[in-house]
Amino acid sequence: MMTTQFCTSDVTVTFAVETGQILSVSRHGKELAVPAATPFTLQFRDLKGELTHLCGADFANCTYQDNCFLFTGCTVMPTLKIELRIRIRGQYIALSNAVSGVPADQALAWIDAPQLHISAKQTIFHPYFDGIIVTDPELREKSKNTKYHPIEFAKRGQGFGAMYPGRCMMQFLAAYGKDGGVFFAAFDQNSIPKAVEYAPLHDGTVRLSLQTFTGCGFGSGYSTPFEYVLTGFDGDWMRAASLYRDWYDSHAPVPAPFPKLIEDSPVTVIYPVLGTGMDHGKHQLHPNCYYPYSNALPFLRKLRRQLDSPIMALLMHWEGTAPWAPPYVWPPLGGEQLLADFRDELHKEGNYLGLYCSGTAWTQTSSITDYSQEERCRKENLERFMLCGPKGELDAVVCNGPESQRLGYDLCLTEGWSRKQIREEIQKITQFGTDYCQFFDQNHGGGQHICYSQNHCHPPVPGPAQTESMRSLLTECTEDIKALGSEMVLGCESSAAEPFVQYLLLNDARACFTWFYGQPVPAQSFVFHGRTVCFAGNQGGVSGNVKYLECPECVLYFIAYAFHAGDLLSVVLKEDGIIHWCWAVKWEVVAPEQESILTLIRNLNILRRRYPQYLLYGRMLEPLHNVKCESWNIILSNRSMELPKVLHTSWEAPDGEKAQFLVNYFPYEQTVTAGEKTVAIPPLSAIILPSEKNG
Repeated sequence: MMTTQFCTSDVTVTFAVETGQILSVSRHGKELAVPAATPFTLQFRDLKGELTHLCGADFANCTYQDNCFLFTGCTVMPTLKIELRIRIRGQYIALSNAVSGVPADQALAWIDAPQLHISAKQTIFHPYFDGIIVTDPELREKSKNTKYHPIEFAKRGQGFGAMYPGRCMMQFLAAYGKDGGVFFAAFDQNSIPKAVEYAPLHDGTVRLSLQTFTGCGFGSGYSTPFEYVLTGFDGDWMRAASLYRDWYDSHAPVPAPFPKLIEDSPVTVIYPVLGTGMDHGKHQLHPNCYYPYSNALPFLRKLRRQLDSPIMALLMHWEGTAPWAPPYVWPPLGGEQLLADFRDELHKEGNYLGLYCSGTAWTQTSSITDYSQEERCRKENLERFMLCGPKGELDAVVCNGPESQRLGYDLCLTEGWSRKQIREEIQKITQFGTDYCQFFDQNHGGGQHICYSQNHCHPPVPGPAQTESMRSLLTECTEDIKALGSEMVLGCESSAAEPFVQYLLLNDARACFTWFYGQPVPAQSFVFHGRTVCFAGNQGGVSGNVKYLECPECVLYFIAYAFHAGDLLSVVLKEDGIIHWCWAVKWEVVAPEQESILTLIRNLNILRRRYPQYLLYGRMLEPLHNVKCESWNIILSNRSMELPKVLHTSWEAPDGEKAQFLVNYFPYEQTVTAGEKTVAIPPLSAIILPSEKNG
């Protein structure tokens, strides 16, 4: 077999000349990949929405000249030509592609090229919900909600997948082991939508995928407006994240100072005013001990004293329309004055008011109350503004169903009418004097799902318009807030995805969603900390993924993990101000031990507020010192996993100072080895190792 090689000091990539696929990726003689099955896969949609998949084997001819593979002779579409171009870009092998000769009745929906296959024995980094490391790629295949499938139009009952920008915050993957690692990324400043995925092939190998949506019209050609890159590295996910951060920082704007709310590092206190959390069902949600709103004040005052910190009350189920009934939320349940009295008391005592919303979906009918927009939707023909599938079908995947929270669709944000609804609701919340609005809950990462409408202000297949419409909407919302003289902070569910970090400054972390098949790591914070931040979140996902009653230490671990990731801290309440496991655990379940939680949060938040140069504005580093400590087992729904009893993170302040924080989240003193030193860490607290100047 004839081959051609491209080499840098960090990587050698070998291609098959006759077929164009990657045969080998190696570093210093160590193999990091296995031969790929094909050089590319493509998907087309015709005028009726029917799909056609093609791969390298569908082309009779492959020629190689001037660092470019050309594929012709497709039996299905004879005029079609595919180019795969390769060049050396510093330490990287860079690849791009072009498609021409597309039939007039076909639109190129996506292209997945180059194709990279690895051994399933390698550890995979996947930038899903902040980032996870995967040591058993087959685990995700055991659930329909996580099982790999190419991303298509979102349908009820089917897991959506790892869309960037969205549930994936970054556009890179990595795989590593004892022989080194391979880094695979899209250096795409426009953040064009991609499925950033790994696909187990059930033969001991895994395909890494950066399936890219093109935004093409019918009969249009395509040329990648960025480059995919490959290189080798030593180390783990942090080294891979460093490579990506170096690229991102080379073109990103200088970070702006955070608003006062975030600089204050309040502890976020999350609770519903109707029902008991994730309960739903027709006419089942009734006012609880936190309604009217001011009923919560005695509990919040007590928490403020116990935590020695300002707090932000973050309310659920406060909407005057219906809980989880987007896009309309205003006025609040019980009227504005009732909530205003509560807001004023919070502000008087140096605290903050935050409100959960439910994003850019559209509610036809509530599954909780009698709220309905069906008649209005019919009269005004509003379905024409909704995301739709390639055959015009309407559906939605998040919180959608008769046994869920609502029945409805998702708004397409390229449409002016849709954007107007979102802006007007945010303006109402802003004018009221709200400090924080997680308006884009359920828009994970700030993204939106994909649309195939042939009648909207975008091409007939997904592509750049999806990212740009959300980015421009967030720009407009931010400008609206400033024009109203407010510093209200906007946020989303999960940490902010790359193109949205400058708009969504405080977000609801969702690392706990990924325990089913991986181990969360704070990669989003590694890349973007100092630009955007999370709070520890409502811990949605813990109830399904963790057997918390069998390993009660987990609640302390999740608090320590948030601190270790650079996040603000948070608690979820059940009745009477009692801290609970997570918002989706029923209130009748026995609560975790309270004093340890309060002590750990109090001690950690003192450090958060004392060292903002690291924990708010700092850059995460690979460990300054290796740390050795004891371990414990977290009991998950499908396995147990060994975790360290001490978490540690290293940071670099803007002035070059470096420091390493070590967190002991157990209620007894622990002795650990950090580099050459043995140090004792008091119970439920953290220490900071002596800092050093950069250089």
